[in-house]
Amino acid sequence: MEVRAAGLVLFRREAAGHRYLLLTNARHGDVGLPKGHAEPGEDELATALRETEEETGLRPARLCRHLRREVRYPVGRTTKVVTYYAAEASATAVRLSREHSAHAWLDLDAALASVRHERLRSVLHEAALYLKDPLLRRGLDPAAARELLVASVGPDAPVVAHTAAVVAMARTLAAGWGGLDAAYVEAAAWVHDIGRSVTHGMEHSLEGFGLLMRRGFGGYAAPCLSHYTKGRPLAECGPLGPRLWAACDLDTFEIEERLIALADFLAAGDRRVTLEERHRDLAARYGRSDFLDGSLGISRQLKGEWEGRTGRELYDTLAITDRRG
Repeated sequence: MEVRAAGLVLFRREAAGHRYLLLTNARHGDVGLPKGHAEPGEDELATALRETEEETGLRPARLCRHLRREVRYPVGRTTKVVTYYAAEASATAVRLSREHSAHAWLDLDAALASVRHERLRSVLHEAALYLKDPLLRRGLDPAAARELLVASVGPDAPVVAHTAAVVAMARTLAAGWGGLDAAYVEAAAWVHDIGRSVTHGMEHSLEGFGLLMRRGFGGYAAPCLSHYTKGRPLAECGPLGPRLWAACDLDTFEIEERLIALADFLAAGDRRVTLEERHRDLAARYGRSDFLDGSLGISRQLKGEWEGRTGRELYDTLAITDRRG
């Protein structure tokens, strides 16, 4: 027999890292996430939303529907099955129900330390990876990222020269933007195409994401996917879309990811080129498509965003002199 329940990993964003809402159970003192039992005929997501509002008074500002984590554990002669989703909080003020005696918004390290059960720590850690928590940007500096790429593809692989060009431009774009973690941008740029060590097909983004996750560098994995999607909605990503969104929170497109995606679309091999030349290069290799045409349009928008922010002309800044349309 199974007893089903559902809850939310409720988070809010801060520059140094996300904060997660933890609740202290009034009866036994365990620290956990908002959750509760499903009512008859109620689906998991409806249960998670209702229970969270009842226990905290909060409604999500944004629900991450594609993150779903399930934990199972015995309770007497039954098995309890709890399904967790993630959501960005609409406010920080919490109104506790009588079921809980205290609450706290904690960063990931503190949240993991406060939770007793390993299964719940796993849910929190997996959610943080999915949500691209900045606190996980550690353990891979630019030099180590370059070494990881070279070890994966070989020192003479064309992708190394291409990536070096992307890194140099991403570094310049990030410096012009200001206020960014430059070391993260460089390291993530070095490994954004690491999936080409496995395949040169369209799935190289997922292969690279998985490789970094397995190596323990999940905090640097998002640009493997987002340099490919470039901030598109799920509906525009075709059959690959559901797998991409199941891996990472691609409903958000952080500025660091945008700059890496723009730099990637400005490098044909190891040459710095205009967006239009890069578009022609890719069309010659893979054929024209609505997806590729969309990438050109998005890259033009990113170029305009950077120029509007910095007041500088992109091609002049990057020393791209051949402007042939």
